[in-house]
Amino acid sequence: MSPSRRRAAVTEGTTTRDGLIQAALHLFHERGYNAASVQDIVSEAGVPKGTFYNYFDSKEALAIEVSDVFYPRLGSMLVLEGSTSPSRRLRQYFHAILKELQRFDYLRGCLVGNFASEITDATPALKKRVAEHLDEAARRMSVVVEQGQKAGEITSDVAAMDLARFLLNSLYGAILVSKAETTDRPMKLFLRLAFEPLLLQRRKA
Repeated sequence: MSPSRRRAAVTEGTTTRDGLIQAALHLFHERGYNAASVQDIVSEAGVPKGTFYNYFDSKEALAIEVSDVFYPRLGSMLVLEGSTSPSRRLRQYFHAILKELQRFDYLRGCLVGNFASEITDATPALKKRVAEHLDEAARRMSVVVEQGQKAGEITSDVAAMDLARFLLNSLYGAILVSKAETTDRPMKLFLRLAFEPLLLQRRKA
């Protein structure tokens, strides 16, 4: 069974609550928020539907919990401090995301990005949490961008936070299109046309 099709059923040593979170993480990643029903989630977890509401008030509440589990994993892929240069750490981060897309045969995108493309005013709590995660992602990336600017690796023509938001917006778009096309071409275009031109060494070459 491929990684993208692995069933997220509750097993011995896994709590029902954790099983529901993992099942939802799997389904939200592949199908999106709107296409994954509560019935789909409990079937994936292998528990009765009535059990769901013992742990979560709604699908929206579960989605918030799932995003809180997923975001730290994603955030930790970008190293804020390290022995390697800031531009190298950014490049490693982008390549790590590309490898994750490839690992799941492009069936999964960025969970927070998927939510951002679907949520409406009908899910205000989830909308607020996604905005918080996106802001935190931009803040973290701006730290590394600013380090690169101070090191003379990244252009200082634009503020670090603005560059971070531009890179993330471009990245999320590339991830969505990679998922739709099931190819790495959008990600490679992102690296070549959005990221690489910001590097001063490349300009001098």
